[in-house]
Formats: sequence, structure tokens, C-alpha cells
Amino acid sequence: MAIQKEVQLDQPIDHTAPPTIYGTKLIPSYSNAALNLTVDFIRQKQSQANQQIIRHPYTILVVLSGILSFGYYKLGWMYFVGGWRMVKANKDELITILVFVAMFSSLLFTILTKSTDFIKETSEKIVDENKEIFGVDLKEFASLNINKNDKKTKELLSKGENTQIIVYRETPIAVLSLVTKPELSNDEKFVTKITGCGVRKVYYKSGILEDLIDWAIIRSNTLNKNKASKIIVLIDVMSTDYDLKKKLKLKQFKFLEKSYYNDSKILKIFGINNEVWGLNLNVTKLDNEIETIKSSEGSTGVKK
Repeated sequence: MAIQKEVQLDQPIDHTAPPTIYGTKLIPSYSNAALNLTVDFIRQKQSQANQQIIRHPYTILVVLSGILSFGYYKLGWMYFVGGWRMVKANKDELITILVFVAMFSSLLFTILTKSTDFIKETSEKIVDENKEIFGVDLKEFASLNINKNDKKTKELLSKGENTQIIVYRETPIAVLSLVTKPELSNDEKFVTKITGCGVRKVYYKSGILEDLIDWAIIRSNTLNKNKASKIIVLIDVMSTDYDLKKKLKLKQFKFLEKSYYNDSKILKIFGINNEVWGLNLNVTKLDNEIETIKSSEGSTGVKK
């Protein structure tokens, strides 16, 4: 197994390393880094979904209803009997109400956000089953010897060309993986799908993800080999990932369809679903766009 370049996402990168930044294909020594960045990005989606549930008007309404009902039960009769004077004389009941509010809210949030645990389960499953994301099993890929020239090794190593990694100060900070979708392709259209991506939080707004999306478009054109007249690039997006959807819109991606996770009624109520976004490209037009992209440098400083 190749010596892995470990990525500690909760630790700062090595600022003593040379301040160079570049893009590279997936190589065996970056297998763990690519996996960790992808898994962490998925887990961030659970936090986004939970925030949507907690801040949703329905949740706020339930919490307020609980507070008012319990408050009336504890203090309402006092007000009718002795007015505010009697209420003020029983301040201990206010403490009881505050404790109830904390417990009720905590219990409610726990029950509601339980519906997003499938995201964590998905991220854990990817650790062992990731071929659909990277086009190759990373455990097998990590064990490859890049100096071997046998047919199988060469074939597996070539799979790494469909994953792009951004390295800064010799530390992988972002990744994006692309796979072809032959079951959706035909003579007229060539379909690819962005199956995994990840960016360290501190660099998320730096423009790196936009650069990687550009790379995915160019890579799709390369894989097409000018065979089909149309290229379609797809990506799954959680409905609560508003920032990613904003980035996709800037890249001319369009919303195509939505589907629900596990037929969960709670997720449906709170508007949490999977969205498929796509970019339709005419091959002739795409060639011109690629030349435009290549003529400029992205925020990563990497020629695209």
C-alpha cells in the first residue's frame, strides 16, 4: 500500500511547507485524503439539514405552542385569581417554565433531527463502498504500485484521471470526482456525473469548488472524445445546500428533478430532498468555452 498523505481536517495545514498550489489527478498516496474530504463534505450536509429543521416555521410554532400551553398551565390561573402581583410572587414557577422550555425544545429537536441520520450512515458506508463515487475501490487503488507496468495496474491507475485534487502547501484541500453514465448515454448525448466533492471549510469560499466544476466540464469533453453532439453533466444536491446551488447556477447548471430520501414524512414536511442539477452543453459551443476557461487562471492559481 502506498504511503498515504494524511489529512487532519480538524488541524491547520503545515504553514512551513512551500506556499504552492496545484491540481493533480488521484494517485494511490492521495486515496485516504480524497476519501476523507468527500466524507466530511457529506457530513456537513447533515448539519445544514438540521439547521433547516430547527429554524423552520413549523418547529418554531410547535415550540411556542408548547411554551404558551405550559406557561398558561402553571401561571394562567394565578393571573386570573390575583393578577400580575400573584404571578410575581411565584417566581419559582418561572424557573420551572424555563426548565420545561429547555427540555421540551431539546427533546423535540432530537426527535426531528433523527430523520437526518441517514446522511451520517451514508458517509460511513462510503468508507467501505466507494467505487460508485471514484470509479474504483479506493482500498484497491491505494495498494497499487505506480511503477508497475502490467495491464491491470495501468487500467486501475487510469481511473484516477477522473478525480481532481487541489493541493496547497503539499496538503490536499479539495477534491472532485466524475464518472461516466453509459446507461444514460447514447449516440447523441454523453452523460457524466459529479459523484463526490469536498473542500476544507476554510477554503470553501475561495473559489476552489468553482474551479473544480470547470475541470469536470472539461474532463467530460475529453471523455466524450467528440463522439456525441451533446454533453450533459449531472450532480446530486441536497435541497438545503443553498450555497452549492448558487455556485451551480453561476456555472449555468439547471434544476432538473427532485426525489425524497427514504420516503421520510418528516423530511418532506421540512422541504428536505435530493435535487438533480444538470448542465447541457453543445460540443461545438463547449470547445469555444473551454478555450476561454483555459486562457485564465482560477482562484486556485491552477491553469484549467
